[in-house]
Amino acid sequence: MDKQVNYIEKRRSIRIRRSKLLKNTENIEYKIAISTDELEQAFELVTQQYVSAGLHNKNDDLRITKYHLLPSCKVFIAIQKMADYTEKVVGTITMIEDSSMGLPMDEIYPDHLQSLRTNNHKLAEVICLAVSPEQSAIHNNIVMYLYKICLQFSRFIQITDLLCTVKPKHTTFYEDLLLFKRVGDLVPYSYAKNKLVQGYQLNLRQANNEFEEVYSGMEFDADLHRFFFTDTKQFNRPCGKGDAMTPEQQRYFFEKRTQLLSSLSRKEKSILRDEYAGKRKIFHY
Repeated sequence: MDKQVNYIEKRRSIRIRRSKLLKNTENIEYKIAISTDELEQAFELVTQQYVSAGLHNKNDDLRITKYHLLPSCKVFIAIQKMADYTEKVVGTITMIEDSSMGLPMDEIYPDHLQSLRTNNHKLAEVICLAVSPEQSAIHNNIVMYLYKICLQFSRFIQITDLLCTVKPKHTTFYEDLLLFKRVGDLVPYSYAKNKLVQGYQLNLRQANNEFEEVYSGMEFDADLHRFFFTDTKQFNRPCGKGDAMTPEQQRYFFEKRTQLLSSLSRKEKSILRDEYAGKRKIFHY
């Protein structure tokens, strides 16, 4: 079966209605988390949802990884403007840019990732996706807008491949809707409490054309090619790269809210110091 036939079959298998998938998420802004309060709300939401999914122990620290300490790490959030003028994080996803520390997926697919690096691919991995259960009616809408801001930012910093790991029940969503390609086989993963996960990769050099082939056409109410690859006034990513955590935020999240810092090896601390020095920032430890 040639490539064109594959696209036709995929188009037939997908049913999208704008009212269901790309519904306007009113009073929700999508941005990079900067303040301590925004980061804390995001980490707490991830922890709650991962405990609920059986991927994190209830009495453990916040769900934060050593990769969150990297100055290039970005925590994207969906933040809702409340009637009392407060702001609540209702969705989040974290993007880890490849570095000397590697990526979480190196644990389970090291050969594949190393092959990509050898061939000059610039990698990033998305982790810690979570949406508030209070937003169940528009859960998938928030997920789509979080991925939109991830894709916008990835292109902004010239990422070539976006990686992720998902539980088996979510594979259809990633393959049929988001057009990710499988990496390797289902494998147990320590970050998922040794449950089986599937690795995925989206080659951003090819994705623009693939989304156009699959989604452009009158049979779709929601053109995901235009949605993901055309910046819109309402949902365009704010300019700027965000900023690394301040020393005060590092102390708060990695000493007070978790014990992660004490678990870092000398090599990992050395890598972090080098990463911060390269960006003219300070790693406190």
